[in-house]
Order: sequence, then structure tokens, then C-alpha cells
Amino acid sequence: MNPAEGFAIRLMIAQSVLFAIETLIIHRIGGRLPVMELAFFRAAAGVGLAVFLGRHMGFTLLRSRQLFLQLVRGGVATAYLWVMIYSFAHLPFADATAISYTQAAYIALFSALILREVVSPRRWGAAALGIGGALLIAKPAFAGWNSVYLVAVVGTSLNGLSFVLNRYLQREDSEATTMFYTNLVPALANAPILAIGGLPAPETLMWLPGVMLAGPIGVLAGIVAVRHAEASMLAPYTLLRLVVGIGAGLVLFHEAPDLLSGIGVGAILISCVITTHAVPSRVLRQLRLGRHLYATCLLRRSVDASWIASSQKN
Repeated sequence: MNPAEGFAIRLMIAQSVLFAIETLIIHRIGGRLPVMELAFFRAAAGVGLAVFLGRHMGFTLLRSRQLFLQLVRGGVATAYLWVMIYSFAHLPFADATAISYTQAAYIALFSALILREVVSPRRWGAAALGIGGALLIAKPAFAGWNSVYLVAVVGTSLNGLSFVLNRYLQREDSEATTMFYTNLVPALANAPILAIGGLPAPETLMWLPGVMLAGPIGVLAGIVAVRHAEASMLAPYTLLRLVVGIGAGLVLFHEAPDLLSGIGVGAILISCVITTHAVPSRVLRQLRLGRHLYATCLLRRSVDASWIASSQKN
């Protein structure tokens, strides 16, 4: 692992903490705030953060060599914002969480299709292991299946696509420009809600700063991270949000995870190690030796069986 990849991993860990805070706040708000209104405040804060980061760039911040694709990326982000907020507000928290973490598989898929990354079997396996760990932690019931579940599944694929497009766009554009358009399109798309709805209720308004800070900063961390490492390598790190949540519960509330959750945490952490580090050569030698010994045993058993059968005939 080179220093750039190490930096990207640290950003993904920071993103996991921020997104864990954001999803908890969204679940706390529930259905008391319209989806579009909450999405507008989050995106508007992201535009403000992008302008602050690119303040030295002037109008260069708005210039993009791939403007159409930037707008498409913004549209994908808009759709995902609606789906994410809607699903966490209307589905059981465990079910919405479990569905959201299938994004690791979508990231690996889109990395191969769009970025032409060589996604090795090791990385596919890491993604599958991480998703399995997430399911053990979330323990979804999927009871009363309805159309909201389908919306959540489709929305998760959009999130995986957004993650991959972040890396593709930064081949020619800066992080600040990508961050600007990523949030500008959702802000404009959700702005009409301000003319329809009123101001958030006081009990909801107090939670908005958390969403407006944690969400955009988390998005920025992901945008910068994929500039320094392959998206398929970082896919399992998107699952660390669950590990962060369990760790916070243990430290702050002394809530020890059950056995399945503990196994799930271990699976996610192992998936991150697998996707980042190659299997040591000595382990590969041991596996090859074990496979050779196993094949030798099978051959010996076959020969012995043939000799016994021949002896019995004679």
C-alpha cells in the first residue's frame, strides 16, 4: 500500500464517521421534514463548502471539460439523495441500512465497466465478505416487502455509480469543481420545495446543522479519496459506517454487540484488509503445499483402492 492509498483510506474512515452521524440524524427526524427540503439544505451546504474550497480559483471553479457528465453526476446524486432520505425515513432502520450497504458490489461493478479497473477475484471476494458482515450487523427482517424496498435497491446502485463517477470526473476536473456540481444540481432540483413548504418545525430545525455539516464534508472526503486510490479497492471501506456505529454504542452507551454483530464487524474489517493488502507469499506457498498434499492423498487413496479391488479379484 502506497502513501496515496493510505491517505485515501483515512479519508474513507472519516467519511464513515460523518455518514454515521448523518444517517442517525435523518432517522431521528423521520418523516417530519419533506424529503426534498432536507435534500435541499444538505446540497446547499455542499455548494457553500465547494465555493469555500475553490475561493482561490475564481470563476475557474465553474469551468469543466466534461460539463455534461458533471451534470449527469449531479442528477445521479439528486436521485440518490431522495432515495436515501426517503428509505431511511419510511423503512425499518435495519432494512434500510442493509440495503444501503450493497453499494460495495455496485462500486466494484461500475469500476470495471466505467473506469476499466481490473477488479481481481480478491476484491470481489472482499466486497462479498463485507456485505455479508453488514447483513449480520443490520439483521434485516425484510418483513412486509413493498415498493419502498425496490426504490431503496435502485437508489443504492445510484450511490455506487456516483462513487465511481467521482474518480472518472477527476481525471480532468478538480475536487472543488466536482464537489460544486455534485451539490449544485441537487440544490437547484430541490429548491422549488421552499416555495411550497414552510420553515422546518423548531424540533426539526435543531437537527439540520448536523446534516448540513456531516453530509457535505463526508461527500468531499469520498471525492478526494477516489482521486488517490482505485474505487474498487475502497469499496469495502464504505461499510465501515456500521463498525463506527457499533463502536460508538460500545464506548458511549456501553452497549456490547451480540455474537452475530461481532462476527459482522470482523468480516467487514477483514474485507478491508483483503482488498488493500495482497495475501503474503508465505501464505500462498502454504496453500499450494496444502493443495499438493491433498491431491497426493487423493491419488494414494485411489491407488490403494485399485490395488485392493485387484487383490480381491485374484
